[in-house]
Amino acid sequence: MSGSAVASYTRVGAAATTVAPLARHDVDPTSPSSWYGSFRPWLLGLGLALAVAAVQAGASRTPRPRPADAPSTEFSEERAQRVMRHLADGIGRRIPGTPAHREAATYLASVLRELPRLEVEIQDVEGVYLDDDILVAYTIQNVVARLPGHRPDAVLLSAHYDSAPEGTGAADDALGIAAMAEVARSLANGPELENTVVFNLNGAEEYGLLGAAGFMQHRWASQVRAFVNLEATGLGGRAILFQAGPDASWLLEAYARAVPQPFGDVLGQDLFQHHLVPAGTDGHVYRTAGISGLDLALFRDGYAVHSPLDRPERIEPGSLQHMGESTLAVTRELATRPFPEGRGPGPSIYYDVLGLWMIRYGTPAAWAWAAAAALLAVGATVLASRRRIVRLAVAVEGIGFCTLSLAVALVLPVAFGFLPHYAFDRPHGWYASPWLAVAAFGTLAVTGALLPRALWAQRLTARGVLPQERVCTAWLGGLWLWVLTLGAMQLLGLGTAYLALWWTVGGALGLIAASFAASPRARRMALYAGWLPGLLLTVQMGRSLLELFVPVAGHLRLGVPLDPMVALLVALPVAFASVLGLAPLQEHARLGPSAAALATVGMAFLAVLILRFPYTHERPKRLWLEHRIQEGRSELLFSSWDFPDPRAALSGQPGPLQVAARMPGFRGGYAAPVPPADLPAPQVEVLESHYDETTALRTVRLRLHPGAAYLGRVRIPRAALVGWSLPSPLPPLAPEDTAYVLDVLSPPEGRYELSLRLRGREKVPVDVQTFFAEWTPPLEAARSRLPAWTTANLRVSTYATIRF
Repeated sequence: MSGSAVASYTRVGAAATTVAPLARHDVDPTSPSSWYGSFRPWLLGLGLALAVAAVQAGASRTPRPRPADAPSTEFSEERAQRVMRHLADGIGRRIPGTPAHREAATYLASVLRELPRLEVEIQDVEGVYLDDDILVAYTIQNVVARLPGHRPDAVLLSAHYDSAPEGTGAADDALGIAAMAEVARSLANGPELENTVVFNLNGAEEYGLLGAAGFMQHRWASQVRAFVNLEATGLGGRAILFQAGPDASWLLEAYARAVPQPFGDVLGQDLFQHHLVPAGTDGHVYRTAGISGLDLALFRDGYAVHSPLDRPERIEPGSLQHMGESTLAVTRELATRPFPEGRGPGPSIYYDVLGLWMIRYGTPAAWAWAAAAALLAVGATVLASRRRIVRLAVAVEGIGFCTLSLAVALVLPVAFGFLPHYAFDRPHGWYASPWLAVAAFGTLAVTGALLPRALWAQRLTARGVLPQERVCTAWLGGLWLWVLTLGAMQLLGLGTAYLALWWTVGGALGLIAASFAASPRARRMALYAGWLPGLLLTVQMGRSLLELFVPVAGHLRLGVPLDPMVALLVALPVAFASVLGLAPLQEHARLGPSAAALATVGMAFLAVLILRFPYTHERPKRLWLEHRIQEGRSELLFSSWDFPDPRAALSGQPGPLQVAARMPGFRGGYAAPVPPADLPAPQVEVLESHYDETTALRTVRLRLHPGAAYLGRVRIPRAALVGWSLPSPLPPLAPEDTAYVLDVLSPPEGRYELSLRLRGREKVPVDVQTFFAEWTPPLEAARSRLPAWTTANLRVSTYATIRF
């Protein structure tokens, strides 16, 4: 660097001093002699990101399945598969109240009765359970088993053997049941445990968590001190620990000590606790009863869940092995130590690192770590200032530009996410090809992050700030943005604040190392080394979130295009990584050409995404087809689960389709008349009616006759109903709800009685709908005419409005 350049810098600089190492070693890479140097930060940053992604992908592989001749005390996927395949292929759809459901209960009881020391029962249980705003009166069967220990205190293993009507449920949840059966075999063939183990192979999860609710009436339920619940929202990958507790750090300690390949993230717990997941698990029932526990689930390849594609041959080899090994290990750990007295210290933060370690700590420790990280950032800032590689006045300005860069990195891809539908009417092109969303929206996120930085780099260059000082100042601004973000996430009580923690710690350590670096290259390497911890965990979480959400988007009944949401999910990890990751690029005064090149690439991928057809045979569009027989009319009703209208998928249906009122949350609504099926109409018998002049209320005792239907649904006008005879009060309703809904699942002897208290003498119109497990010929014919890139949830119902 020339003396005139140093003099110029001294005149304009606020500190009136320069940094000798920077003056000796830094060469402006914008000069022609060093143009090739402008690619070094890009290549290094991109190479590290790709390497981290590759390492993370390799670390998330499933274990090798164990053969059938594995020792009886160890978990064998091949042995467990026999149970899963018999449930899915041998028995088929297992809807409560059907012969197949009863056959499954008998089969599972026989499998467990072959094991030594295991007490086995088939629990027939009736009850009522509030599922959101629907009250469900149920009669179901659970298969309950008990492996006695030295103490009666028990750990509960739970999974459900029923299936949704549209498929045979190989993964959801025959796989969980098979894992439990093999875990029971391993434990029963081993030494006696200190604590008792109870198994609830429950018969009705898909219809309102009723199997778990029914188990709570069993005499063994009072002995349960902890639970492990096995579920599936996908057909592949490792079984993720997505909920823990509440207030049970000892459960996480047990999981971390015992499980050979831990896999979990507190993100799922954050989503459930903030009601951002439109679903529930049996764990909700147990937690409501005051029992703490762990929820494990497969979640990759969620395209097939609740569809005919959920079949054994599609399940990824090793997924059952990982779920079974994890369950067996944590159950043995919980069954060999006394349960702690009282509740735990509060919510816990947990996450794995490359499937090798499970890091976990409580809320007080999270605050302590946050404070330590902030102090480390203060120390790094003081050191960098004393070493004269940054100027604090410019660093304060850097916080603002880094914040603006983060915001634009999120806003720009989301804004372009509105284009596929609103400009071209071609939404969801990413559905079967998520990599297109990553390529398009990820590149646009980097573009957005670069734009404010390009402006800032020009401003600093004009003020004579040296290239390497621009780098360190941008890094320091990003570091303090992460410090502020960490504090905000801690105040909000988010477990995922651990990401901000590691970005802060890594950023501070990187700045400390850079303060002692003797050359620009060494400084760059030091900063990128500090970038790695946050990058590793962010890539891990971002990948998991995208793998979960994209398939789920196929059956989210939101009625809006989800392209902007997917753009945001892609942009979040990219934007987080850019806060520190783009700082080394600030040594170049001209970032505009890089931003323009990235924008071009991003727009090219976006064009491919718009032109791409969203669906394939293995990743199909989900439709809802219902054959409804309603007061003399027999028609097929067609709707779409996801946003794109289903009309294109219905082109093979004969005759003109009529536009019909769509069901709430579904997209589109079409109807076609078909011949009626030989199904009985809903029947409601009035057994008694009495009007009380004093209260102006009428008491009506009814008998519902669902007949061969497995489910009866009664909708009673909100304005008329005052109360009922059920052992539960009227459920709370949203202001827009106009009716109370009562579901009757598998009533004993095909009938169900209840009394209603109604206002006034006037007859009240009550809608009654019954659902049948068997599919009618018109429904089967309609399904056969659907394109190969679709799958359909089928229903058969009779519907009537009865006044009494």
